[in-house]
Amino acid sequence: MSFESKSEDNLHSFSPMSSQEKTDIRRVQGQISCAECRRLKLKCDKKIPCSSCVRRGFSSLCPTKSLITAPAKRIDTAALQKKVQAMNQHIRHLENALSTLHATTSTEPHPLLAAASGHEFRGNSFPGDTKTAEMVDSLGTLSLGKLGDARYLGRSAGSESLLEGSPEVLDTTDEDVFIPPDGIAQLVNSFPLALASTWDVESSVKLILTYLPEKDRAWTLAEGFLTHNFWYITIVTREELFDELLIPVYQSLSALDTRIAGWAHAFPLSPTRLAVLFICLAHGSLADRNTPLYSAESALFFNVSRASLSLYPVLVSPDLASVQALTLIGSYHGTGGPDYSIEAGWIYLTIAAKLTHSLGLHRESPRWGLDDKTVQRRRAIFWELYTFDGLISLDLGRPPSLFTAHCDTPLPLDQDDGVDDQGNLDPGFHRWRMTFSKDVITAVSRFTLSPCLPDYQAILDLDRLVREHPLPQKYDPLRTLSDALEQGFTSVTDKQQEDVGYEATLRALKGHHLTQFRAVVVMHVHRAFFAQALLQSPSDPLNSVYAPSFIAAYRIASTMVHLNVRNFYKYSEVLSRYWEIWTGLLSAGITLGLIVARSPTCPIAANAYTELGLAVELFKMGAPRSDKAKRGLVRRIYSEFRK
Repeated sequence: MSFESKSEDNLHSFSPMSSQEKTDIRRVQGQISCAECRRLKLKCDKKIPCSSCVRRGFSSLCPTKSLITAPAKRIDTAALQKKVQAMNQHIRHLENALSTLHATTSTEPHPLLAAASGHEFRGNSFPGDTKTAEMVDSLGTLSLGKLGDARYLGRSAGSESLLEGSPEVLDTTDEDVFIPPDGIAQLVNSFPLALASTWDVESSVKLILTYLPEKDRAWTLAEGFLTHNFWYITIVTREELFDELLIPVYQSLSALDTRIAGWAHAFPLSPTRLAVLFICLAHGSLADRNTPLYSAESALFFNVSRASLSLYPVLVSPDLASVQALTLIGSYHGTGGPDYSIEAGWIYLTIAAKLTHSLGLHRESPRWGLDDKTVQRRRAIFWELYTFDGLISLDLGRPPSLFTAHCDTPLPLDQDDGVDDQGNLDPGFHRWRMTFSKDVITAVSRFTLSPCLPDYQAILDLDRLVREHPLPQKYDPLRTLSDALEQGFTSVTDKQQEDVGYEATLRALKGHHLTQFRAVVVMHVHRAFFAQALLQSPSDPLNSVYAPSFIAAYRIASTMVHLNVRNFYKYSEVLSRYWEIWTGLLSAGITLGLIVARSPTCPIAANAYTELGLAVELFKMGAPRSDKAKRGLVRRIYSEFRK
């Protein structure tokens, strides 16, 4: 074989490089941008891998490879969200139907529902519920009358707001309605729109003074007001009631001759101060156990107090006495009886709150040069009214008239302050109420009365805030409640009740008031989400996202029932006239009744049914002595549950 032929056998032929291969070689050599940067039209630093690909997580593609993308297609997010919501709603309906069907054959949850509960949303905000339901719940309720009248109840409105619309409230006879004398009625009907010159003040005051009781009776009623209405003491103190109102009035009546013209100029009390005196006598008559509840005497003093206010330009030139009188009149409207009206009470308290701004009670400055007695009185009146205003606003679901953001008035001194076992300040009765209103009720109002439903984490934060304000040691009845439950509820005779002592009885009643006061606020916090838990998981609300609210509402309702039953057996004569016991008990009964009716297979339904029975029995016991108990709706609800 020749050399030439051998060389030809060893030669190999190569196909020419494509343009893509030539481009890739240039990219590897760093002469041009990498393929991915070129595709995205990004600036490339021509390193291998380039910084752009490293930053975007595509180092493995650089420099010759790139993502292969399909043609961009627009996603209709609105349609997709609507479809997801429809599917979620459909799934919930199927789960509820399965839960209801399975509950008829077993007390245990269905395996599919038990497995699904582990995958429920546990975040800090609402699950993917329909926004429509949330918005409807957040708006509240508007009732329209035939004559164009309307009534709005917000989302936080409680069971107290239902009492005025119940048949029991409207079922009154002519004998139950007190009709004031003509002269007094004309004065009452003119408040607060009458002009200052409408009435002859001197002759009107002379008429009003004729309705003062005998001196001994007046002193008895004043003592009853201060003793049994202990939560009003800072509105009108003992010193003011006796030294500034009662004693000057009765001394003047014995010294002045009302037949002489101009005698009113020498009379020591203004019409507003007379209004304070008469409304205190009205409350004292309500608390008098020797007279029938809602007697004609208390109704007369109540109307005379309102008549006195019409003789003074309260809206134009308010004074401290006008705020005191309006606050106590508003409270009287909430005590039950023929004059019961939570709407009227709210109006009077709102007017009083606005007058505090006119008087500057929400501000305080040492440059004003006020004496210490006046400073303490201004503080006490403002913070008591602040407490009343915040609580009734929650009861009706309406914005309060007073806000801490607009005031810098310190809390008044409380002689009841003490020291606990650890040596820390143990707040007194009034200081605790005012501090709780300032710190807790203000925060609860801000969230529960807002136009939109709050984030659920905010509700849990409010619950924690309540728990950070425990009751004072000396007024915490739950420390001895377990012992009382073990011993059972036995009736206490009059002799045994006298042996307890006045101080111990007063301490127990104050503890009862503070416990109920705190419990009602907790109920406002959790009410909406307690209902959501029942709707979301009727077979067992403990599996709901809102189980914390369900448990909190049940515990508070159970506590209120046992506390009221225990104390009612001990202090029935006092508590039968104490209107707040029936308000709290009604809220507790409705909560327990909903558990029994909506979730009968729930593990706590049996206990709720027993406790509901206790509440109903207490309403039956109180109905003959208290019109407020007679109005309770729990008895009617309970009878429906038993059918």
